[in-house]
Amino acid sequence: MDKGKGYDLMDTMEVPFHYFELETHWVNEEEKRFDARFYDKDVIAARLLIERLTRKKAGIETVKELSKDVFWPGRFKRRYVSRDKGKPFIMPSEAMMFLPKSKKFITNYPENVEIDRDWLLITRSGSVGRILISNDLLKKFVLSDDLIRIIPHDKGYFGYLYAYLNTWMGQAFLVKDQYGATVKHIEPHHVAGIPVPVISSLMERVEEKILNAHKLREDAQSLLIKAEEMLYSKLALPKIDEEEAKYFGNELGRVIKSFEISSSDLELRLDASYHAPIAQISINNLKKAKTGKIVRLVDVAETFVPPRFKRAYVKNPSDGVPLLQGSHVNQIKPQDLKFLWRKMKELDKYVVKKNWIIVTCSGTIGRLSLVMDFWDGWTATNHLLRIIPDENEIHPGYLTAYLLASYGQILFQKLIYGGVVDEIGEAGELFNEIPVLKPKDEKIEKHIGNLVFEAYSKRDEANKIEDDCTSIIEQELEKLAA
Repeated sequence: MDKGKGYDLMDTMEVPFHYFELETHWVNEEEKRFDARFYDKDVIAARLLIERLTRKKAGIETVKELSKDVFWPGRFKRRYVSRDKGKPFIMPSEAMMFLPKSKKFITNYPENVEIDRDWLLITRSGSVGRILISNDLLKKFVLSDDLIRIIPHDKGYFGYLYAYLNTWMGQAFLVKDQYGATVKHIEPHHVAGIPVPVISSLMERVEEKILNAHKLREDAQSLLIKAEEMLYSKLALPKIDEEEAKYFGNELGRVIKSFEISSSDLELRLDASYHAPIAQISINNLKKAKTGKIVRLVDVAETFVPPRFKRAYVKNPSDGVPLLQGSHVNQIKPQDLKFLWRKMKELDKYVVKKNWIIVTCSGTIGRLSLVMDFWDGWTATNHLLRIIPDENEIHPGYLTAYLLASYGQILFQKLIYGGVVDEIGEAGELFNEIPVLKPKDEKIEKHIGNLVFEAYSKRDEANKIEDDCTSIIEQELEKLAA
């Protein structure tokens, strides 16, 4: 039984639900909420921790007091336009990607939607409470109004604030105020009022580490961009734009995307996505590239998808192995990881290894990541295809860059089938025929591949530093409050 001041939570192994009692002053404070989540176990534990720190004379300030401003720009009407007439627009989930890429472009947007570097961005809708530090790459985009903006003081500890909000207590305070029956939301004033322990020695220690991690992530993104640009320039591949595709009816036809195809080119596929003009443009460009040769994916790598399985989850990470799901592979840092029991039957079938490439083959097709040392030995769901490059035939980093680029992504989309949930076959056989342009000059392939290796290594190093920082804050605050 877990007990705290005014809190009594029954063991969940004994009853199928939680029930507890509260002191009335907790209900009368703040927003007078009657939803149970507002008084969740972690929320009460966090509040008790702050109370103990206060009694120990530790400094406590709010997010608002540590910031210049905490706001969101408000909802605005989005006017979508073509690439050459607007600015790239991204949603919160896209902002959290390792390499954000925009699929939509907008114009006539409010000025307060734009951001600057070193702001804290917090998701306010859907998956509430995910946090990101903005950088020069994100400044190039128009960000959705579903991100709360925190502008730190000029000499404020925004790195410490970021790390604190990622601790268990910071997350408890962030999500406790969420409301909504179907889609959850929080508001800027909820974030602004979060209490933050202000302990100079701890803040300075964490700040330096987080700033280092922030730089590593920014460097990693720059390396991926450089690798993609080199792939286009060294292989003389033109960048692909949907605007190049020709449809019936010009602009009106582009809305419904109607086109014709010869019956001799059907290849036993009657779904329109397989014959999309943009896919044919991609294949034609690959055939014209004189600096490389086209091989099939099966010629340079082994592919497979493990069978479906019943998952035995554990709550204690030390008892399990991290499980990568489709939503994790292209995130800058995997969020909400679950852990499979270490003694689960046939666990080895789901383990991924260094230099493998994992790709979503169900749902949102084509999200992918290279596995480096940090993920080596983790597990992954059966909805992730495994690509095992033959390192005698192709550099794993180069293959990753090629599949991440627009050519690889378009060729993934060409193979999709399914009425409700998109699929590319559980056996992975459809992936085998994807054409891969391999450089004739091995130095080019190695250079691009090594850039990708370095990018993913820096990303993983940044994530380890961040995990270390959150652990330091949690341990130090609990020690001080004890």
